[in-house]
Parts: sequence; C-alpha cells; structure tokens
Amino acid sequence: MRCIYCGTPLSGIDYCTGCGADITVLKRIVRISNLLYNEGLEKATVRDLSGAVACLKRSLKFNKENIDARNLLGLVYFESGEVVAALSEWVISKNFQPADNPANEYIEKLQANKNRLDTINLTIRKYNQSLIYCREDNEDMAIIQLKKVLTQNPKLIKGYQLLALLYLKRREYERARKLLKKAIRIDATNTTTLRYLREVELATGITTSLDVKHKKRYEKGSESKMPGTITYKNGNEVLIQPATFRESSTAATFFNIFLGLILGAAIIWFLAIPANTQNVHDQINQQVTDANTKLASETSKVQSLEDEIEQYQSQVDEVNAAREAADQKAQGYEALVQAADYLIQGDQASAASALEKVDQENLETAAQSLYTHVNDQVKSVLFQQYYVNGGNYIVSGDYDRAIEELTKAVQADPDQYDGYYMLGMAYYYKGDTENANKTFQNAIERFPDRASELQQYISGDMTGATIDTTGDQTGTDGTGTGDGTGTDGTGSSDPVVTDPTGVQYDQYGNIIG
Repeated sequence: MRCIYCGTPLSGIDYCTGCGADITVLKRIVRISNLLYNEGLEKATVRDLSGAVACLKRSLKFNKENIDARNLLGLVYFESGEVVAALSEWVISKNFQPADNPANEYIEKLQANKNRLDTINLTIRKYNQSLIYCREDNEDMAIIQLKKVLTQNPKLIKGYQLLALLYLKRREYERARKLLKKAIRIDATNTTTLRYLREVELATGITTSLDVKHKKRYEKGSESKMPGTITYKNGNEVLIQPATFRESSTAATFFNIFLGLILGAAIIWFLAIPANTQNVHDQINQQVTDANTKLASETSKVQSLEDEIEQYQSQVDEVNAAREAADQKAQGYEALVQAADYLIQGDQASAASALEKVDQENLETAAQSLYTHVNDQVKSVLFQQYYVNGGNYIVSGDYDRAIEELTKAVQADPDQYDGYYMLGMAYYYKGDTENANKTFQNAIERFPDRASELQQYISGDMTGATIDTTGDQTGTDGTGTGDGTGTDGTGSSDPVVTDPTGVQYDQYGNIIG
C-alpha cells in the first residue's frame, strides 16, 4: 500500500515517512475493504454467489485497488456464467497491477481456448435474441434459443431464470421447478430464483426440497460369493458347498445357442433400433429448429428493411410537398412582381389580372407590404371589373356566378357601397334571404347614411326594385304596370340593370344612354 499523496510505500506507523501526511483514515478504509473481501470469500465458499458479489462490490467501493477482491469478483461472475463481466474485472485488475497478478493467468486461460470463448459469445448473443423474442411475444423461439444457451453455458443463471419464467407463464410449473433447482445449486441465495421458486410452490401447493440426495451404498457382506456355489454359516464358520456338476446334452447346447440368438435379436430390436430412430428424429428436429431460427431472423431483417423503406418514402413525400409549396410560393412571388411591373408601366388592368394569381397568405412580411401597395393601386380596377361582371351575370339570371364575382368585388374594395348593394341584390333575387339580409345589414353598418335604401330589402319589400330580367316591372319610381316597359320607360323588353349611381346596363353589360 502506498501513500495517496506522494506514493511512498507505507509502514506500520500512522503517518507517511515521505511527506508526513496522516494516513490513519486511509488505513482504516483499507481494513474495511479487506474485511468485506473476507466476508465475500466466505460467502463464495458456501456458494452464496449473490451475497459474495454484494460484499465484493462494497469492498471495491472502499478500495478500488483491492486486487484480491476484484479477482475474486471476476471468479464469482465466471461461476455465474457471466464471462464478459468476469473478463472486465480481470482486465481492470491487470491494469492496476500488471505484474504478479493472478488475473493474467485467468485471462490467458480464457483466451487460450478460442472455441470456448466463441461459444460463450454465441450464448450471449442467443440470450439477447431470446430477450427480443420475449418482447415480441414469440415464446416458442425464445424457449428454443434458451435451451441452446443452457446446453452450451450451463452456469448462466439468468438463462435458467428467463426460461423458468417462460414456463411459469405457460403454467408448466414442474419444468420451471426443475430449472430453478439447477439455478439454486449454482447460487444458493439468488433472490430472483427464490422468488420464482416461491411462485411455483404457491401455484402447485408443493414445497420444493433443495437438499441434494445421494445414493447410499450398503455393504451386503465381506464374504465373496463364487458362482455355482452355495455358501452358508455354521456357527462362526463359513461353509462353501460346490454346486452339483451336470453335463449338458447336445440338444440342450443348441437350444441355448438358439435362445441366445433370439434374446440378442430382441435386445437389438427393442434397444438399438429405437435409439437409432430417436437419433434420426432428433437430427430432423434440430434441422427444423435451425431452419425456423434462420427464417425468423430473415423475417426480422425483411421487416426492418420495409420499415426503412416506409421511412424513406415519408421523407420523399415531405420533400415533394415542400417543393410543391415552394413552387406555389415562387409562382405567387412571380405574379406579384409582374403585377408591380404592370403597375409601374401604368397598365392597371393587367396588374389587376396578375394580382389575382397571388395567394396573400403565402407571402413573407416584405412581400405582404408590396402586395398591399399594389392592391391599393389596382383595387379600383379590380372592383370595376368584378362589379361589371357581376352585373352582367345578374342580368342574364346566373345568380351564383354573379355572387362569386360581386364577392370578389367587395373583397377588392370594401369601401365601395355599390359592391355590397349589388351582392345583396344577387342574394335577394336568388332567394337566399339569409345571406341577403346579412349583406344588407353589413352595408348599413358600413354606410349608415344609405340605410333607408336597403331597409326595404331586409324586410322583404320589393316595391323599390330596379332590376328585372323579364321586362314585367318598371324602374325605381314604382309606376310600372307590367306591360313590358323597362326601367327606362321606353317599353323595351330587354333586361336592364340600374346601379345606385343611376347608370343603366343592358343584358350584355353595355351602358345605356
């Protein structure tokens, strides 16, 4: 043991001879570590492996350089079937003390038998695969894998516990009990094993005996018995009387030979042939099991590839959607720039047509400002265009398309009273009283001074109507007699519309007068 401050070897005194530091606490820690090591050694001797692991881990917490405790912990792990954990402890021990360390011998012996090391690695992979099968509810494959694991590594306690747990789930309690008893012989105080064993006892109502039964051999006598003789005691003397010799006949000899042949054939038939048949069946079952294992592995790989394909396809769909959105956004920007160019050139009609192709919601902040500026400059042109189209559709009796055009007119310039008026009249003549009332009410809220003109349509009174598609009604003066005189009083039967400004249009949208 060396000083933790200067590395000087320590003596029996309570201070370091090199730096003079007080090492009382250090020596106490080392004594506690050694005490826990001795306790772990006692537990390992009686196969209390779980208790030994707990004590040795505590010992290493007090003194991580306790080589004896670390090497013993590796041996306990190795005895429990956890070779990887054992090898890790021995490697750490070797790094702390490269020379005169038993861990070097342990590692060399383990690495010398490459086949044994490969088998252990294979059992670990199979055990992990069994865990995956259990999570996927594939219990049959898990049981097959665990049986192989325990055949190749019969000390792996975790393998016994997992296989016993699967048997408990299937209510095969006796099989589980048998496996748990094998695990108990390896580690006598493993709490997980004892808990599973308790579950078996509660389910079956039978207490498990953990005593190892040895067959007793009894001596039947010190006297040797010779074949063909009769032995008996007369007082303290043992008398041996030879059996009566009797020569057998030829027929008896052949009979004995024939009987021996029959017995030999019967033995071959009842012992050798079934054993050979069972061997063939075992080989076939092993081949089927290997094929099923390989099929399950390939199926898992195929499923993994399918999941990757779906993931890549979703990424492609997301990229395509983003590209389409970018294309639409680019088209909107292009149309906005074109509308601004037309506006600069003074062509407001073309600017208005280009601005219709722009989706305002997809524009950024700066583009929103440009859109608002261009729209303010061309909204009067847009309004006039939609307004005239809506009036023409009203004249021709196509109220749905009239509503569509006039709605665009109102959206283009919400400050125009005429748009609300004509839109309300389109709803009115279509018979959609609810939307007509909403439109007129909205117009009254925006233009309170025109309420008297619109109130009559909200109440359903047609006395002030100025639009007629049949020529059976007069103009807004209400003097019509139904004789075909239109709103111009000229007696023409052509459909006529008069907007609130007094301008009259024919059925083709041409201004009259």
